[in-house]
Amino acid sequence: MDPWRILLIGAIVAGVVMLLVPGAEEIPGLEGGVQIEEGTYAWERAGQWAGDEAFTLWLVDSGYRVDSTAQGGNGETTASLVLDPGWNPIYYREKGEAQVSVRITEGKPRITLGSGLFQQEITLAALPPFAILGADAVGPWLAVYRYLQAHARTAQAEVTAVRSGRRTVAPLIGYPPEEVGLLVGERMLPAERYRVQLGESEVWLYGQGELLLAIDSPSEGLVVYLKEVLPDGLRIAP
Repeated sequence: MDPWRILLIGAIVAGVVMLLVPGAEEIPGLEGGVQIEEGTYAWERAGQWAGDEAFTLWLVDSGYRVDSTAQGGNGETTASLVLDPGWNPIYYREKGEAQVSVRITEGKPRITLGSGLFQQEITLAALPPFAILGADAVGPWLAVYRYLQAHARTAQAEVTAVRSGRRTVAPLIGYPPEEVGLLVGERMLPAERYRVQLGESEVWLYGQGELLLAIDSPSEGLVVYLKEVLPDGLRIAP
């Protein structure tokens, strides 16, 4: 084949590939910031250790960012959630066995699966306000807890939960908290407990001040607790 024709075909193919491959998204707050909190959550399923997840909370130009890295039986999963000052999600990305991202665009969640030529995009029909829940990371629940602190102290608050792994949405309703005691060794730690209705499932969030201490999801047999504060796990005082 004529060399010039080969070069022309190559240029055309390269141009088509450049059109098909999306450029890097510019997300405010996805990098940098001032660190304001960090810790490690332990996962337990059916009473057995299932992994650890280190998280860092950052103050960024857009509001906040929660970064987390989970290590467990499914390998390593990294996640970043960017939020506005009112703890409303702007963008979420998660990388593990698969890659998924969620961006709130024109008031609707757009889910992107995969990358490059193989990525798929789905826009879900849903109404704000939103909460984004990770597929294999619990870090985003920190934002849910902070949102409920601001909006559900005296009356129930409802948001649309975007389940990134399932590519679906579900109503998430948080109810005003009740006071509980958590056992740490021989002493009792005062805390608050929020009951959350997530679709057909019930989830309990335990916290003290702005700190999310534990998550209990009975339907999934999952308990998550902050190792630095609850080294013996989630134990509720009678």
